[in-house]
Amino acid sequence: MSAATTSRGPVGNLPAEVTSFVGRRHEMTAVRRMLSTSRLVTLTGAGGVGKTRLGMRVGREMRRAFTDGVWLVELAELRDPDLVAVTVAEALGVREEAVSPDAPGLATFLAGRQALLILDNCEHLVGACADLAETLLRACPDLRILVTSRQALRISGEATLTVQPLSVPEPDAACTPADLPRYESASLLVERATAVLPGFAVTDANCATITALCQALEGMPLAIELAVARLRVLSLQQILERLTDRYRLLTAGARNAPARQQTLRALIDWSWELCSEQERVLWSRLSVFSGGLELDAAEQICADEKLSAEAILDLIASLVDKSVISRIGDGPRARYRMLEVVREYGAARLADAGEQPAIARLHCDWFAELAAYGDAHWASPDQAALMLRLRHEQANLRVALEFSVTEGPPETALRFAADLQNHWFVRGFLSEGRHWLDRALAMPAPRHWTRVKALRVASWIACVQNDRPRAEALLADARSLAARLPPSASPSPESAFIPLVEGNIAMFGGDHARAVPLFEQAQAVFRDMGALSGEMWTLAVLGLARGLSTDDPALGYPDLMACRDLAAANGEVWWRSFALWALSVLRWRAGDTAGAAEAAKESLEVGKLVEDEQFGMGLALEALGWAAGSERRDQHAAQLLGASERVWRAMQASLSSFRSLRDFHEESILEVRGRLGDRAFDAAFRRGAELTTAEAVELALDRAPRTAAAAVPAPRAETPAPPPASDARLADLGLTPREREVIKLIAEGLSNREIAARLVVAQRTAEGHVENILSKLSFTSRAQVAGWLAARRDT
Repeated sequence: MSAATTSRGPVGNLPAEVTSFVGRRHEMTAVRRMLSTSRLVTLTGAGGVGKTRLGMRVGREMRRAFTDGVWLVELAELRDPDLVAVTVAEALGVREEAVSPDAPGLATFLAGRQALLILDNCEHLVGACADLAETLLRACPDLRILVTSRQALRISGEATLTVQPLSVPEPDAACTPADLPRYESASLLVERATAVLPGFAVTDANCATITALCQALEGMPLAIELAVARLRVLSLQQILERLTDRYRLLTAGARNAPARQQTLRALIDWSWELCSEQERVLWSRLSVFSGGLELDAAEQICADEKLSAEAILDLIASLVDKSVISRIGDGPRARYRMLEVVREYGAARLADAGEQPAIARLHCDWFAELAAYGDAHWASPDQAALMLRLRHEQANLRVALEFSVTEGPPETALRFAADLQNHWFVRGFLSEGRHWLDRALAMPAPRHWTRVKALRVASWIACVQNDRPRAEALLADARSLAARLPPSASPSPESAFIPLVEGNIAMFGGDHARAVPLFEQAQAVFRDMGALSGEMWTLAVLGLARGLSTDDPALGYPDLMACRDLAAANGEVWWRSFALWALSVLRWRAGDTAGAAEAAKESLEVGKLVEDEQFGMGLALEALGWAAGSERRDQHAAQLLGASERVWRAMQASLSSFRSLRDFHEESILEVRGRLGDRAFDAAFRRGAELTTAEAVELALDRAPRTAAAAVPAPRAETPAPPPASDARLADLGLTPREREVIKLIAEGLSNREIAARLVVAQRTAEGHVENILSKLSFTSRAQVAGWLAARRDT
């Protein structure tokens, strides 16, 4: 192509890598596949996410496919769109006396050449780059163009891939040193730390800090690089502690990096400058959200006379295009996320504009209304969707609740915390619900039904958490306040909820005879008012109390069946599940073990419709453990009881709060332990407690728990090669017959060259099979493949 391209070796101008390339196996495979079908591929993503490194790595690995070279054109420092073609020509080494350095001249020069052009950092020159790319692709059939940009070019034939941050451990993950290599962010951090401190190593002592750093930096490669550079003067723990001021800490970039990448602040400034004034206003206002947002919330909270609600959708689309925010998940409602570093930047701009208090108030009001809507529509076909939305909004709810209990008014804080009663209870967030209710109740006390509701919800949570004295004191306050409130034209449902909660306190204490008339009193009021949620709750506990209060458990069946049918008729899920669980308890007491197991399994299946439901799951696992014990399936029973115990611990609750259930629990454990012996029982109980939620459900429904392949550690060097695994089991994972052969050869320890010789194929073909296997199994090393295959053999 030019004098610069005639030297021996690969054709092109890609610079040599000066640091190792970590992770991105899935993205590498995806980009290569896209380039095989599309002549223009654009890598989009936030600043610092690694688009340039990925693009250059793809180019480096695909050089053999482009006989006329892979050419990098760096556009970050260019400001004049009229010079884009000139800059490309200069990168290609085109001599002006031979070819005109404009789009037509470049098209003539590249016509008939098989080359890959990498246009790097095009976001501020999108129009000019789009025009040039379209001209070149029309005239040069063998040309491929790979673009990196915070927004796509938006021309015909373009394929786009959004580059996400590196994988990070889940917030509740308890990682060990052996687990960390599974996460790309941790691998990058460790590799760079080793370069700064040659003696650096992952240990049990620093593993948790590394995990927390990866989570705090959100898997952003640039942020990780900048943070690790501080290891010259700070410890990992000090870096983690100082991340509260990221912009000040993360200012230690390499001197040869572009200016915008030498500090995190400069990188975000670059994105800010690319935005229009309205986009900047929306960016700053969106910073009030935490953990993501949905369109309807943004339209209500961020709109005013400067920014109309009708304009929000297009502005969000533009911010997505510019990688300021990203769409996350694939649920029925589009949801958007802003990286924390970008959110903090926007928050600073919002404060500078003096808008923070007003936007925070609107944010609080919006989520308080969402909570009120969820409470009012609990007993409806929308229940599962409402609960899922509240779970997605957990971070926003916390921010809004904090504002409500610090800024008031008290009525808003009390109503907000109490309206989330089902969220606290069903999800198992009992301690968090208690925290917010306590703070709201500590505010200046209004004489209002909202305070009565907050008091009785707090009382109910205290009852479930086995704090009976507090439960009784809170309910007494609720009853006293309700008596002093003036009568209204329409009675408050709290007049029925008070005896309902009082009956629950009695029932949990084992006084079923006292609970029954209280439940009957509440039931009459709820039925007269048409309060479905209260009526279903009352029917469920009334049936349970009736069945536990006599020697004939069947006396409780009619109320439980009525609750189940009423819930089913109204599309309600949770109380239907609870009623089935209660039915399983009464059947078990009546000696109908098979019927008890059937009802408990149905309860579990119905409860699964409410995603991440915890309370009912713990109850169903417990009941199935009792039934299994009665059938002398002792290993199964012990594991189910262990799984149930894990759920209760996670909720910071216990069956000991319900005297009758505690007695049944202890009775079942004594029987099963007596038959198994202490050692076998404890081992099985521990195995059950170590199961994930999904595995526990599989076990409860008599399905074998699935083992997560990615969790299998790599084998040690001395591990012998395992025997072949079942081809049918490997095919289930989407592995082709040839890949199945290769995976077994990897497990034997063969190199790519040896695999190629064994299969009589080219070495490059063998390498391709290995890459595909790693991609399909989400692994980064051959050792992980071997360990995974050995584990599949064992299980």
